[in-house]
Amino acid sequence: MSTLRTIPAPAQALLGSDALAHVITRNADGSPQVSVVWCGIRGDRVVFCTEGSTAKVRNLRRDPRVVLSIEDEVRNLAGTQHHLVVHGTAKVLGPADPDLCDELCRTYVGRADHPTNLKDSPTAVTVAVDVERLAGNGPWTVDD
Repeated sequence: MSTLRTIPAPAQALLGSDALAHVITRNADGSPQVSVVWCGIRGDRVVFCTEGSTAKVRNLRRDPRVVLSIEDEVRNLAGTQHHLVVHGTAKVLGPADPDLCDELCRTYVGRADHPTNLKDSPTAVTVAVDVERLAGNGPWTVDD
């Protein structure tokens, strides 16, 4: 599948906010594995930092297909919660990008020196997701 050329501005805004992303990968037996990450955007890629020993990283190294689900605070006129679903292919990059780690800490907890900052972990990695398709419910979806 090809990479999406441009992520629409409303999706970029949600991806750059403090909304948590649910990352869905596949375990070796094909069952889903879900974890929550702080995510951001760099160009037209979704990025996050994580420990390299996690199940999601092991899964992505074996099968780079990934889905992220991000819930917005906005509801449409029918009362349905807006949410963005990102389908893509992940690349595990290492070590973790310290600038990205600081940026995510500032976005999610208001300070770069937060104890959860992974930038000093020798085993942390950055994951970059090439976006192939957007779905969900919100201003980032288009009628086919």
